[in-house]
Amino acid sequence: MKSIFSIIIFLITLIGYAQEKECIDFKVGKFTYSNPDYSDLITIRKDTLQIDYYPNLGWELTSKVNWLNDCKYEIIYTEVNDSKLDLLIGVRFVIEIIEINSNKILCRTVSEGLTVEQEMIKIE
Repeated sequence: MKSIFSIIIFLITLIGYAQEKECIDFKVGKFTYSNPDYSDLITIRKDTLQIDYYPNLGWELTSKVNWLNDCKYEIIYTEVNDSKLDLLIGVRFVIEIIEINSNKILCRTVSEGLTVEQEMIKIE
């Protein structure tokens, strides 16, 4: 009985560690979105810096990234290239990776009382 309990604890530890390790793989990369409303959005993240490009609109948004843990981070927009987007400067979004499936992650984003879940696809 004691050995079964030890094995279960060991497996739970491995599963938890594997999830964290996979989240780490998404700290850096180039991403698109599966939602057709964001089909033209490209996100490039370099650990503590993120740039969101909307090529069809000519928009570029730069944000600071602060990792809260391996699967949860916040972004705060620091720079935009279009005055229509100035209201975003200083806005904080908290994003949590809640599911990983190969090169896709399901994220929950919370900002100012709104919560959205969306799938990101790592392309590089």
